[in-house]
Amino acid sequence: MPTELLPPPPAIDPRAPMIARTDRIVIERPAPALFDWNMAQKLEDNLPATGALPGVVGTTQLTPGPWGVPGARRIVHLSDGAGATEQVLEMIPGERFRYQVWDYTTAAARPIAYAIGEFRYVALDAGRTEVVWTYAFRLRADRFPGFLGPLGRWLLKAAFLDRAYAVLMRETLKTMKAGAERAL
Repeated sequence: MPTELLPPPPAIDPRAPMIARTDRIVIERPAPALFDWNMAQKLEDNLPATGALPGVVGTTQLTPGPWGVPGARRIVHLSDGAGATEQVLEMIPGERFRYQVWDYTTAAARPIAYAIGEFRYVALDAGRTEVVWTYAFRLRADRFPGFLGPLGRWLLKAAFLDRAYAVLMRETLKTMKAGAERAL
């Protein structure tokens, strides 16, 4: 589909309340090499299914050119048959990768308007990198629990983000660590 025909992503409101989780892992590889390796990986090789959430089974690029440049967009296909749309917001090679996700069709994501994800690569020394992954959700104000305001955000954080999604994030980082340390 030509880029000009793609519907725009939801507008990101920097003042909007979001719920976020951050996980981190140390990988025995230098930051620049680890960043390059991770950007070259297929998403489905690093984002496994967990007991409560589907994994990634593939992606379909929606924009021309390589994945990873700001504005690049793709559909993420999940193991339960659902999906989401993802777009690169910012990329600083060797340091940071920031992206937006929306149009979730999996049942667990019905209350989510969009999410902002960020991977930061922090060099600890010449051969070790701390990967810091933050994922923040903006809830839909017209659906439960979003219409409950602060209470709804607390409920989603306690019931989903700090449980099922925490497992997904930890498993993804462990998979990334194993793959990177084996490959590089």
